[in-house]
Amino acid sequence: MEILNLVDKLETYLSSSARFPATHKLMLDSDKMLELVDQMRLSIPKDIQESKELLAKREAIVNQALLDARRIKASAEEESRSQMIESAIVKEAENKAEELLSEAKRRADALMQDSQRSAHETTQEALSFHDTRILDSNRYAQETLSRLEQQLAMVMNSVRMGLDALDASRKVGIN
Repeated sequence: MEILNLVDKLETYLSSSARFPATHKLMLDSDKMLELVDQMRLSIPKDIQESKELLAKREAIVNQALLDARRIKASAEEESRSQMIESAIVKEAENKAEELLSEAKRRADALMQDSQRSAHETTQEALSFHDTRILDSNRYAQETLSRLEQQLAMVMNSVRMGLDALDASRKVGIN
């Protein structure tokens, strides 16, 4: 700022001015002093205008920074809300997935138990059917063999009687 330079000139002029002996009073050149004062008067509006411009620029920068800060804050809040919602959705999805997995496991276990029970029952029925068939087959074979034995015994009896009759008729015919 030019005013500060002029104040420095004034100070230098005052410190280099002649003094009255035994007093603190100075001898000043009035033309020089008036010229410095005029320069100061001219300089003050220019410096004030520069200061005003600097203040306006500062205020514009501060306002822009505030706007940017508000925008960043709003964006951060929105992102935070979005992440919280997303996090809640993910958490809910994980919970739902766990529930579905648990339900599927429970159903699979129930189906496995039903299948094992059904397989066991079918095996038991098959074994029972098998045992019944074997018993029935054995009974049928025994009955058939018994009848065959009876028929063979009757045939053997007939054969024996025929042989005996032939032996008797041969013995009668020989005599």
